[in-house]
Amino acid sequence: MIHNRLKTLAPGLFDGLVELDHLTLSDNQLKTLAPGLLRGPEKLAMLFLNGNQLRSLAPGLFEGAGVWHLRVDLRDNPGAPFVLIPELIRRPGAGSAPNGTAQITAEVVQGAPSPMRIPLSAIGGALSAEEVLIPLGAVRGTAVSVVPRGNGPVIVQASAPGLPTPCSDQQLWWTASPYSGPCQRGLKTASGAPLILYGLPDRTLALGGGVRFDLPTAFPNFGAGASYAVESSHPAAFEVLIREGLLIVSAAAGGETILTVTATGSDGRRETRRFAVKAPVVPLARSRWGGWRSVLLKPPSSADGDES
Repeated sequence: MIHNRLKTLAPGLFDGLVELDHLTLSDNQLKTLAPGLLRGPEKLAMLFLNGNQLRSLAPGLFEGAGVWHLRVDLRDNPGAPFVLIPELIRRPGAGSAPNGTAQITAEVVQGAPSPMRIPLSAIGGALSAEEVLIPLGAVRGTAVSVVPRGNGPVIVQASAPGLPTPCSDQQLWWTASPYSGPCQRGLKTASGAPLILYGLPDRTLALGGGVRFDLPTAFPNFGAGASYAVESSHPAAFEVLIREGLLIVSAAAGGETILTVTATGSDGRRETRRFAVKAPVVPLARSRWGGWRSVLLKPPSSADGDES
């Protein structure tokens, strides 16, 4: 389906095509892809989406993809190289105690186009494993237990996972065997935001940076039925949201905000905590014509992984 001026692909278009192993959609006009588009072809080994108008990758795009290593080409799109970011979350359904163990994992919302090994490190606690493994075609990885060493918070950081070595044109097009290994172009990885458990400490972020706070471990006496709300004293500078028990904070601009988090138990009990989040303020610089002008600071880039 090369050079067919395709603009959209209907959701479920490839459902039932379990024997499809080679899909070429190069040099079309695709701007978006439906989530889960590739769940149907279970044996997909080669995917060509280069030369389209994609600016982002749909959630679940690679979910369920391939029983072998997947070869992907996403070059020559406006969003390329597309960044895959493993974000740390508390494992769904896993409980925790004030001084007990929490279970976490990592997720890549687009799914893993190849097996991804994500190195972990922790401050203030011990990990049961040094990495999370997300299998090919999965969104979430293996579970890792976190045990706090004291009463303070535990900060867990995931490093950018590696991707397969960039491949040549011959490797991309060699179809003799799907076991020839993964091969990807137009993708890269980056480190996600740190995950903080067992507390809501003050935090300083880089411009454009973020942090995640696990609220069930910050309010351990409220149980699984608790609900949470947050208020920000500086909503214009910091993006703040709560999703599935995670408080996610991103520094859109510089300054300081006081975050007020309230937990409400199923029995009506309430508890409120406040903490500060800061980010560098963009300085002013004198222009050559006199007066002052704003200077846009490029945020420090995340520790990027391999790019292909």
